[in-house]
Amino acid sequence: MTKFQIFIGIDISKSFFDISYYWNGEAIYLGVYENSIEGFQSFIADLSSIVKVPSNKWFICFENTGSYSKEILYFLISQDIPCLEESPLKISRSLGLRRGKSDKIDSMDICNYVYEKREKLSATILDHPTIIKLKILLSRRDLLVKQKSALTVSLKEQNKSMDKDFYQDLLNDNKKIISHYTEHIKLIEDKIIRIMKSDVQMFKNYKLLTSVVGIGPVTAAHLISTTNNFKKITDPRKYACYCGVAPFPNQSGTKKGKTRVHNMANKKIKSLFSNCAIAAIIHDPQLSSYFRKKTKEGKEYGVVVNAIKNKLIQRAFAVIQRQSPYVKILSYA
Repeated sequence: MTKFQIFIGIDISKSFFDISYYWNGEAIYLGVYENSIEGFQSFIADLSSIVKVPSNKWFICFENTGSYSKEILYFLISQDIPCLEESPLKISRSLGLRRGKSDKIDSMDICNYVYEKREKLSATILDHPTIIKLKILLSRRDLLVKQKSALTVSLKEQNKSMDKDFYQDLLNDNKKIISHYTEHIKLIEDKIIRIMKSDVQMFKNYKLLTSVVGIGPVTAAHLISTTNNFKKITDPRKYACYCGVAPFPNQSGTKKGKTRVHNMANKKIKSLFSNCAIAAIIHDPQLSSYFRKKTKEGKEYGVVVNAIKNKLIQRAFAVIQRQSPYVKILSYA
């Protein structure tokens, strides 16, 4: 039986948030508040005066809207008020067909969602501050890498028959900017290593992960950040689902389709493991033999590569669980 006495839904936008609470069998709209510390304090005071329930018996749910929802998340946790930053897709799919939409209606829908799912939901737990810093640095690095890549290919799309001096000037400008990005990416990567070195267990896990053939420093850092240093996700199958490489059956009655991966995934991690799989095929004798064997059997290239991604995830979690480096096997049995 849930320990909470009141369930609250919040719809958050950039400047404001709307609140509804579940009371006496229905969702009741409380009002709209400014998305700021003052607004958070106001809604707590207003709701406390109505329901007369201690705030540690509340359960608040709101959608993960990126930076817009983070301030209220940190505030509520600092006040020891249980809350859940939920996936917008989960809430949306639970509501079924809807007619009409407004911030008020959305807050009432979230309120009904959290009440109906009250026995299954659990409060959000903040990542360790080191993990939060790591995520910020990795996000910054990804942004710079994308911008560098865009500049690298941009002039290739231009018509090289244009004035040669003009084209060379653009090319020289690009090289200077790309060099600047390269320098800053290296600085961020150095900061990432320093951040991980500040936590003994985190850096040990990083070294263990990079012992797996195919898993490089960036993928290892992303593995640590997305699993909260392997405290939030401990099952390799669940992580494979999270990054979209776990195959699922596709059948109904007598109809049988191909086993496929699902489109809902962390696409960044999935792309990293694609690169890892290619590197492992080249440098790991066991996986290289596996790849040749399966392709000779007629397996599709993508299916075999996906299987290798799963093997790498299994190896990553195995070295963490046993706390010893990966030992390379010379050939596939």
